Parts: sequence; structure tokens; C-alpha cells
Amino acid sequence: MAEQPCYTLINNPSETEIPNEQQLRNDLEHGDNRLKATALKKVIQLVLSGERLPALLMVIIRFVLPCNDHQIKKLLLLVWEIWPKTSPDGKLLHEMILVCDAYRKDLQHPNEFIRGSTLRFLCKLKEPELLEPLMPSIRSCLEHRHAYVRRNAVLAIYTIFKNFDQLIPDAPELIHSYLEGEQDASCKRNAFMMLIHVDRERALDYLTTCIDQVNEFNDILQLVIVELVYKVCHANPGERSRFIRCIYNLLQSSSPAVRYEAAGTLVTLSSSPTAIKAAAQCYIDLIVKESDNNVKLIVLDRLMTLKDVPAHERVLQDLVMDILRVLASPDLEVRKKLCLLFWISSALATSKR
Repeated sequence: MAEQPCYTLINNPSETEIPNEQQLRNDLEHGDNRLKATALKKVIQLVLSGERLPALLMVIIRFVLPCNDHQIKKLLLLVWEIWPKTSPDGKLLHEMILVCDAYRKDLQHPNEFIRGSTLRFLCKLKEPELLEPLMPSIRSCLEHRHAYVRRNAVLAIYTIFKNFDQLIPDAPELIHSYLEGEQDASCKRNAFMMLIHVDRERALDYLTTCIDQVNEFNDILQLVIVELVYKVCHANPGERSRFIRCIYNLLQSSSPAVRYEAAGTLVTLSSSPTAIKAAAQCYIDLIVKESDNNVKLIVLDRLMTLKDVPAHERVLQDLVMDILRVLASPDLEVRKKLCLLFWISSALATSKR
């Protein structure tokens, strides 16, 4: 049975005139771009309300689809997203082949935003018959000069592989090769996230080859790497020795968020004094340098959690003088919490007197 669309009920104010199908046809056929855009908005409203407008389908394909106006192209993406694409017996409408050909041309359009928005639209298609003819064009977008297009090409390939892997069976290998040559941070993040979900071994292989360069990555990719290392090492403790150096490297990241997550991950992966000291030192530096008092309080809670473990407390004793730097904070709540940290553990407070 064909999957039926879920309609949305949209309230029309009583003074609003209900769109007339004949008037919509006239506007779509003979109107200028402004009239066509207005008519498309009314069509979208009607379709979302559950109206079936089969007579307008070919009108839109013949008179609106060839338009190059960017607003109309955006509206058409909404139209094709919500338009029923199958007949009552579940077969694909023949007219949709014409729509498919139009989007093949948009995937080769010189304007990068039209290409990118088309790629995002393709992520929402559930009909493999429409996607199959577009696969060569989607692949070619991985080599486009604009990062916006490449980023959305990765997203489209991931979604299509997840839903219809037979259309692009070599997707993991393709994205792994693409990742090795990509320079844009957001594109690399999308590609790496895809490998994590569809072929984790390839993602780990890529990470192994660039462990020493992780500090040069953008913070959005560094956060993904921290999450991956945590999950892999938690599921397979034997991998800790392979990737713990990566976490140590990320303690030196320029991003406070990455350093915070890396320190927390390091504590869960290793209880060695060296690891605990490195994580604690990272927390202290964050508290001292971070201007947001809420962040200071959150990180202080992490230090107090470390202190609750007797073996860790001994390591913290060597950092008392560093911890005291936090007292320079002008915020009263921060200083109160720091005093509480010392009061709870008198040994920690007196070890360096």
C-alpha cells in the first residue's frame, strides 16, 4: 500500500476568499512571476488542507516549472514535497518523470543556491524511481566549487543511502575518498558524521590517519570526534590505547566547548593520575579564562566530582595553587562554591600550606 501524505489543517479567516481552481489555472498559465508565486502559495495551502488538484499538475509543469525566478523555484520545492506523487493504486504518476527531469537540470544549474536547495529537497523524496536518474548529477555535486553545494550533496547521499542503499551502494567508499580531500569544516563534519552512522570502521580509519592534526580542525568537527571516541572506547575498551592520544590533543583545542568535552571524556576513559591531572588542569584553565559565571559554576561541579574519588583527590592536591586562582573571580557564587570545595576536603586545603 502506498504511504499516504499527512495533511495539515490551516485556518482560513472568514473574510478570506476561497481560491478558485479556474482562477488559479489562469494565474499559473498567463500571470507574471508575481501572480504565479501568489497562485503557488494558494496551491500549497489547498494541498496541505487535503485538496487534490490533479488538473493543475500539468499546468504547473508546463507553465511554472520552466521559470527561473528564484522565489518560484523555492515555492516549487514546497509544492513537490507535499504533492501526492502516486495514484490511488500506489503507482508513480507519469507526470513526476517530467518533474524529475527538471530537477536534474537544477542539479546542474550555475547558481549554487539552486543546486543546494534542490539537494536538500531530494533528501525528502521517498520514491526511488525519481531518485535513480538523478544519482550521477548528485555525485557530481561533490566536486562543486561552493561548499554549500558539497555540504548538501553529502547530506543527500547519506539520506539516499540510508533509505535506498541499492541506488548508491558505494556511498561509504565514495564519502571516505571525498573526506580525505575536503577542506571545508562543515562539509568534513557532514561527511564524517555519515561515515560514523553507515561505516564506523571507515570513520575510525580516517581518524587514525589524522590524529596529530585534530587540533587544526574546526570545533564542530572536533566535537564530533570527541563523541565518536567516547562511544567507541565505551563499547570496546580495547580501543582506548588507540584513540586516547586524540583526546589529549583536543585538550589543547582553541574551543572551550571542545576542551570541556575532551576533559570529561578523558576522565571516563582513564583513571591514571596523568589523565586526571590533565583533565583537572583543563577544567581549572576553563574556570579562570571563561567570562560566563554559569560556565564557571558548571565546570566547578566537574572538579567537585573528581574530588569525590579518593584516588583523584590526591592528584588534585598537587593543583591547589592553580585552583586558588579561581578566587580572583568577582562572582560571589563562584567563590562560595570554590570555598565549599576546600571545606569538604580539608586535606586538599591543607596539603599545600
